Amino acid sequence: MSSKRPAAPPPRIPGFSYVSLLGSGGFSDVYLYEQDRPRRKVAVKVLLSGLKTEGARRRFESEANLMAQLSSHPFIVTIFEAEVTEDGHSYLAMEYCSRPSLDVRYRRQRFSVDEVLAVGIQVASAVETAHRAGIAHRDIKPANILVTDYNRPALTDFGISGTLAGDVDEDAGMSIPWSPPEQFRDGNVDGVMVDVWALGATLYTLLAGRSPFVLPGADNSQRELISRITSMPVPRLGRADVPESLELALATAMAKSPASRYSSAHAFALSLQRIQAELNLSVTPFEVLEERHQEDVDLDDGVEETRVRNVASIDPDRTGSAPFPARTKPLDGGAAAGTPPELVPGPAAPAPGPARVAPQGTFSTAGAAASREPAAVTPADDWAGATVLRSNQPKAAEDDAPGQAGDQPADHGKRNLWLAISGGTLLVLAVIVGIVVASAAPQTQARPTETVSKPPADAVDDGSVPDVAKLAGSAGAQGKVRFTWTNPQPKPGDMYKWRIKTVKGGGSYLSTSATRVDVTANPAEPTCVQVILVRSDGTASPAGEDSIACL
Repeated sequence: MSSKRPAAPPPRIPGFSYVSLLGSGGFSDVYLYEQDRPRRKVAVKVLLSGLKTEGARRRFESEANLMAQLSSHPFIVTIFEAEVTEDGHSYLAMEYCSRPSLDVRYRRQRFSVDEVLAVGIQVASAVETAHRAGIAHRDIKPANILVTDYNRPALTDFGISGTLAGDVDEDAGMSIPWSPPEQFRDGNVDGVMVDVWALGATLYTLLAGRSPFVLPGADNSQRELISRITSMPVPRLGRADVPESLELALATAMAKSPASRYSSAHAFALSLQRIQAELNLSVTPFEVLEERHQEDVDLDDGVEETRVRNVASIDPDRTGSAPFPARTKPLDGGAAAGTPPELVPGPAAPAPGPARVAPQGTFSTAGAAASREPAAVTPADDWAGATVLRSNQPKAAEDDAPGQAGDQPADHGKRNLWLAISGGTLLVLAVIVGIVVASAAPQTQARPTETVSKPPADAVDDGSVPDVAKLAGSAGAQGKVRFTWTNPQPKPGDMYKWRIKTVKGGGSYLSTSATRVDVTANPAEPTCVQVILVRSDGTASPAGEDSIACL
């Protein structure tokens, strides 16, 4: 935010305690407050007292309503409260993003290609979400992309937003360096195309360290910027680590004609995802709220229903498990269809007793839960609990039947005794065979691990790539000039890209793993080379003045 004017005194807001000033803009001041309930730090944006016009108030309230509609998105700043102070100042209480905004960060150091691609996709998903809600941001720029405590971008400042087909208030502002050509002409503009241009210009700024049409050492007044934006092609970034596909994507997003740009923020994000795949980077998800269809809602119907199956008949004269009906659909995360009951885990079998027969059909457990009434369960058929009934469990109904109890008790007892003896003998033999096989098996030799513990992270390394150090040239034999340099922060996989620099520009970059290069001396002017350091992940040093040496 701009600091050209002094900020107004922080207003008194019930339930909030003032902490500090965060910044001042053209329409408002932003303060850090601490909210009492719930206890948390919040950013409070207060409308300037000198701008309490009906248009300014309407625009401020519109921002609150727009951000409230969108603030559930992970990459849009969350709005907590919108109110008016006791002395008549409108304010917004919103999520406090403690980290520096992208505007602060790009002025300190260049962004790596992989981070710019990720940020571009994430912010594009926020912009696309707004567009699908019929809202155009119209002021996307690095200063309006904050960074949360969890290091995620958060789009903010919908202060000059409007509907996609609506006009912007006459007193609304404009950020010229990130505005498309049509915004400098009279007439309505397409809010979607404005945001696509501004997002492309923002990503260009993060990579270049300046907005697209600001030229170092040239006249960068507003009039000149508007002239270049209207007529000048998008300058190439010229970074060795920026692929041609990314140069083309940015140029497409910032095409002079709106019809030549990406048709939506989603289309722009898809292009950035393809570049990530091209560079073998992890593809960043595109977060957008999809509309729920009726069939999606119907899928949840009946999830809590329990199907009551037929009662299985159990023959006490048979050995093994009781027959179970074929299972066609898992219940409650249970086993798949056709799984034998013996392999299904579950509680112990119930004590012998009369089987309770439940009526066939279905019923909803939701109603049973609400009334706290236990549902009738059939012991022989409760697959949800995976109850397994064995053949040695008598059926009380048959045992109590007249003429059947005790028909041949001796035969049953002898047969059970012989079965127990046979089973025990087989078990002993299996144990003996297992011991013999285990003792005869060759002993496995442990191999020493090749894992090497990593050294602790360098606390001085902030993730940026430094320029090469001690870059200098010396005269060599046969009209050659040798340039040498050192790596101030060497890492595995480091490479160097170099090119010859002349007053007319620079040639193509060549790669080398050495810290020296021999070039032919230029008889007409000083011989100059430019050298940049490239990491294994594709990030590179800034390629500024410190990367050039002449002899």
